[in-house]
Amino acid sequence: MNKAIRLENGEIVLRQASKEDIITREKLGLNKECIKMCGYDISKLDNFTYDDAIKWYERIIKHPCKWIIEYKGDFVGVVGLRPYKEDNKAKYAIELYDERTYNLGIGTKVTKMVLNYGFKTLGYHKIYLRVLDYNTRAIKCYEKCVFFKEGIDIDGSLINGSYHSDIYMGIVNYNN
Repeated sequence: MNKAIRLENGEIVLRQASKEDIITREKLGLNKECIKMCGYDISKLDNFTYDDAIKWYERIIKHPCKWIIEYKGDFVGVVGLRPYKEDNKAKYAIELYDERTYNLGIGTKVTKMVLNYGFKTLGYHKIYLRVLDYNTRAIKCYEKCVFFKEGIDIDGSLINGSYHSDIYMGIVNYNN
């Protein structure tokens, strides 16, 4: 069950999902830019239906640490940490569904909020992620948040018929 607490930073709020988010998620639909940056095959996707939104909600509420991202009161995406307790680390992921929020620094602010929570409140030793090599906007965001490149899985992802590399990035908290 989702145990993520509410986090706030000015116009950005990270909160647990509610049933009311189902309708908003359906309206946000499938953002092709977000889909591409997350590495999904665009050609296999159709419309995002109300049933899809219900399935999305059911996955979110089962996730141990996932938040809805609100910007200026509007639901614009999701962010989460997937814990690996045996190694005292978590995998970070963010999805911004509303393209109007791109290039506003929201991803950077959200990432910093979640890193702060993951290290200071949850006590993780490491937070890491995987990002596709062509997702330069996300890579810049992660570098601003002090993630460092740990390695590259060359041609590790087959997306829309082409191979792309995965870049692995992480941050270690030596203050624990």
